[in-house]
Amino acid sequence: MASFDFDLAIIGGGSAGLTAAKVARFFDKRVVMIDQERLGGDCLHYGCVPSKALIKASRIAHEARTSERWGIHVDGVRPVDLGEVNARVQDAIDHIARLDSPDILAEMGVEVKLGGARFVDDHTLRVGDDELVSAKYVLIATGSRPAPTRVPGLAEIGFDTNESIFDLTDLPARLAVIGGGPIGVEMGQAFRRLGSQVTIIQRAASLIPRDDLDCISVLETRFADEGIDVRLLTEVATASRDGDDVVLSLVGEHGGEVRVDRVLVAVGRTPNLEELDLDAAGVDHDDRHIPVNDRLQTNKSHVYAAGDIIGGQQFTHLAGFQAAHAARNIFLPLKSGFDPVPLPWVTFTDPEVAHVGITEVEAAEAGTDVTIVRFPYSHNERAVTDNEHDGLMKFLIDPKRHIVGCHIAGAHAGELINEITLAIKHGITVDGIVGTIHAYPTYSFGLPIALYDYVLNEHPSTIAKVGRFLSKLT
Repeated sequence: MASFDFDLAIIGGGSAGLTAAKVARFFDKRVVMIDQERLGGDCLHYGCVPSKALIKASRIAHEARTSERWGIHVDGVRPVDLGEVNARVQDAIDHIARLDSPDILAEMGVEVKLGGARFVDDHTLRVGDDELVSAKYVLIATGSRPAPTRVPGLAEIGFDTNESIFDLTDLPARLAVIGGGPIGVEMGQAFRRLGSQVTIIQRAASLIPRDDLDCISVLETRFADEGIDVRLLTEVATASRDGDDVVLSLVGEHGGEVRVDRVLVAVGRTPNLEELDLDAAGVDHDDRHIPVNDRLQTNKSHVYAAGDIIGGQQFTHLAGFQAAHAARNIFLPLKSGFDPVPLPWVTFTDPEVAHVGITEVEAAEAGTDVTIVRFPYSHNERAVTDNEHDGLMKFLIDPKRHIVGCHIAGAHAGELINEITLAIKHGITVDGIVGTIHAYPTYSFGLPIALYDYVLNEHPSTIAKVGRFLSKLT
């Protein structure tokens, strides 16, 4: 029997890799984690963590400028110093990085090696220039990076992505954001609130087009109110420089010319697989992903992959969940298929937009019989006390009284969606939600309130019908 240095080699130290390492150590396995230069992955250094820290700063700036909404008048709010803001962003990164540092992992029994990994064969990896390690199993979790821009002239002028935007020390007076997906809208609103004039250029017919149309409408209305210039059905044809100005030539619904100081490109991501030398291991792949089966195995049964590298939805929480599932499949005798449903996601704008399950459009296209319940935030008493009236809860309910989709645009939507995800996952009906005591006054108290009319009046349950019948007899 072959002898290996490790039971499991993990390539990539982001959310997926870190999760898999902890699960493998739970099974008391010998684990090595290999990353290019540092642990934490894109989420920690360029994504979720810095973006949410910046968004928080931008919200504070916005609330200071609009404090009269709460009857408080703040005079003389100074212009934002982006250097100070991004210094605080870096503090957040550093703090969280310490939670999964090489020293912490070493205490768990995980060996960490930096320098990048390349396959020599399907069980052997070259770390850096000359170190070789072998492993019985390998998990590829190298994540993704911003997709390259295809706008003629822009590469020569220079542009920002989520990998550079948090290093800025000077706030751009005028910022163009190419792309209206989650990164584009989050950063676009954040920079607008920090003080930049912002133009978002989106080739699709709406912002965040994978979400529910009613929720998108709430967000687009807020963007208009805040003075964000959104150009839908529009693309950048060319980029050039005229003195200090970056000039973007636009084509489509809102063609013409936009002059800005900086450009943020947020048009998707591409997998980190070129440097792995997958051919040396005989692992099938293309330039977009590594195919896996439902057990998260590649065509080589002892080589697994998880996270952005396998394609599909690209979320930190999904990557971690996949990696944990892969590690269990590696070390447990009974293998199981991975089912990503229900998968929640959140766009952390203000208002937040949260999503789980199918949308109204998807239900119509599939011919799915659903009842749609809408509940405005203006009827949520906690939202009223917080002056967060703008928002919507929307539920799609099947004939068996199960929620098959929920979409929320409003304050704390990202927290609210988790209860509905749990209900979908475990088959809890709307009656179960309404029949559970929720603390008052909270935003989540609005969930059973939103469903009361459905349960008691529009679609009463059999128990309710019997109760009404018996009450008539007495």
